[in-house]
Amino acid sequence: MLSAVERYTDYAHTGPGTLGGKLMRSVWQPVALSDSVEAGRAIPVQVMGEEFTFYRGETGTPHLVAGRCAHRNTQLSVGWIEGDCIRCFYHGWKYDEHGQCVEQAVENPGFASKVSIPSYPVQEYLGLVFAYLGEGDPPPMPRYPEFESGCVVDAVMMDVPYNFYQNMENSVDTLHVSWVHRKSNFYSDSRLSDFKGDEKKVGTLEGSIVEFSADETEYGFIFRDIYDNGSVRVSHFEMPNTLHIKVWPVDAESGWRDFVAWKVPIDDQSYHNFNLTIAHVDGAAADRYRAHPQNPRNSGRGAQWLEIQRLGNEILAGRSRLTVEDVGELAKSVNLQDYVAQRGQGLIVDRVHERLGQSDKIVILLRKLWSREMAKIANGEPLKRWHWPGHLEVTTGAH
Repeated sequence: MLSAVERYTDYAHTGPGTLGGKLMRSVWQPVALSDSVEAGRAIPVQVMGEEFTFYRGETGTPHLVAGRCAHRNTQLSVGWIEGDCIRCFYHGWKYDEHGQCVEQAVENPGFASKVSIPSYPVQEYLGLVFAYLGEGDPPPMPRYPEFESGCVVDAVMMDVPYNFYQNMENSVDTLHVSWVHRKSNFYSDSRLSDFKGDEKKVGTLEGSIVEFSADETEYGFIFRDIYDNGSVRVSHFEMPNTLHIKVWPVDAESGWRDFVAWKVPIDDQSYHNFNLTIAHVDGAAADRYRAHPQNPRNSGRGAQWLEIQRLGNEILAGRSRLTVEDVGELAKSVNLQDYVAQRGQGLIVDRVHERLGQSDKIVILLRKLWSREMAKIANGEPLKRWHWPGHLEVTTGAH
């Protein structure tokens, strides 16, 4: 039996009934890429230890229902789509988009009306499918008007084999950038040679972090890291699990890009990493950006991610080193560097034996906000109504 303090500091577990799970289910979460399912098809989806069926009706309307048929618990996603209904492969029970059983073979006519499975509100936005998996009426879904026109938005997803909260803490642990990524695309010595005199537009983070600050806001918190060369990086964290930062350019024309990421648990030892990368170009410049080899859609991320996991496991097992000599140019990959650092903490990090210092104050703020809201859930108190106000400054470079 966990004590109250242990319950309010259990950030890693999000299954049904957990405090962390209830907090995560209190907001809209991405559950799939929009292009992962075409009209008239279904796929299984696992989120926070629960199974779901994501399908599109014959006209393309998205729906999310429980993962299994109420009859004999077979997987619904292998069935057939009929209009906006899904029919079970095993014995033909048919459910509408609200989860109501509407047809059964052989059974008495009134039996179907007594059978239903859970269904969930869904919305498509910016290439992602969002669902509300919590209790009661859903809150308004956050919108990002500055990403809705005049830019190129690429949505991708990676499945990561360790606990989601390790990546969340890494995302706001700005000091790690100066160490884990000191030989990577974050720094000008590996990028600026590509831009031929456009360094001012591209910006730079070259240098070492000398100070941090973080302040709670109406949406979560704003955090800043200050470099010894005068550069200031401004980023945002939207509670409970959404990061807003700038990421490096692929060319001087598109410049620094916006990056929004959701860490959504599959279970307690793996998570979906949903990412939006936004380049603020349009017209011919947008066409050139879409064709660029480093555009997220063109960079072979799926195969590369599998190779990153393989190499990361080899490095963690001591059979290789994180050097260009051992693993080639992927040694400079931010994803490989992060994988080694975070998977190296274990599938679920042991926070009991940590020794936190002043440099961890942004991580500590994240934990405090989570603990405070989980305590409210445990005590039956209303959660803070987090509100994303629209466009906010997200910057990197000299100020």
